[in-house]
Amino acid sequence: MSARQHWVQWRATREVTLAQEHGWLSLTGFAWLPDEPSTVPGLPGLWWVDDDGAHVRADKNDRLATETGPIHGTASADVPESGSFTWVHHDARVVELLRRGGRLAVRTRDPHAAARLAFKGVPTWDHDTDWVRPARFTPAEEPATVEVGTARHDLVQQARVVGTVDVDIAGVRHRLSATSAGDGLALTFHDATNNDTSAPWRTVTTEAPDDDGNLVVDFNRAVNLPFAFTAYGTCPAPVPGNRIALPVTAGEKRPV
Repeated sequence: MSARQHWVQWRATREVTLAQEHGWLSLTGFAWLPDEPSTVPGLPGLWWVDDDGAHVRADKNDRLATETGPIHGTASADVPESGSFTWVHHDARVVELLRRGGRLAVRTRDPHAAARLAFKGVPTWDHDTDWVRPARFTPAEEPATVEVGTARHDLVQQARVVGTVDVDIAGVRHRLSATSAGDGLALTFHDATNNDTSAPWRTVTTEAPDDDGNLVVDFNRAVNLPFAFTAYGTCPAPVPGNRIALPVTAGEKRPV
């Protein structure tokens, strides 16, 4: 199978994942939880947060439930920093609990979301072997925690940089800070297509480097983070300095 055929198969899997019933295209709401029992736009019940975690109070008319059954009274939960899980169900919708920047929030996922129902795929540049680039990973002596912006103006997060990746593009060497992605690495970057033909930033993951630090960065697999599809993402921006000073005309374009 050719490299392009592998890419086509990978693209098909990527779009099926995006369009899952409660996937990233199903987001319809986000709210930081208040300190006192209050309503959340679009959801029944009363919601709040305290030192013990997140709470929701509901009766049978609210049709809210957790995995253990309907909520008739108060249900409580918590989640660690950067974590999230499906906490509450409301008919076909699910309410995700997440913690970002030390704050708890809820995010609603609805299989009837307009973005999901209208999804026709993500536009991309065509596969180009010139964008499959050899690179070299240099691990950090100690992983560093770096503050980064996010897709939300009211949220700052932290990225754990495990080293740098040097990659040559059009004769110019670029050094990008890398974070872990399973056994491999993630490179979140800006480039000269941003806010024009592509989203404000994208990310590409790699397989693990070999024992000498050699790896391949396939920019054909650069993808949009969820914030490119929805106003309710909390996606971290690139580490400062992760900027490729030319157009990366490979991977996903800005969604329609």
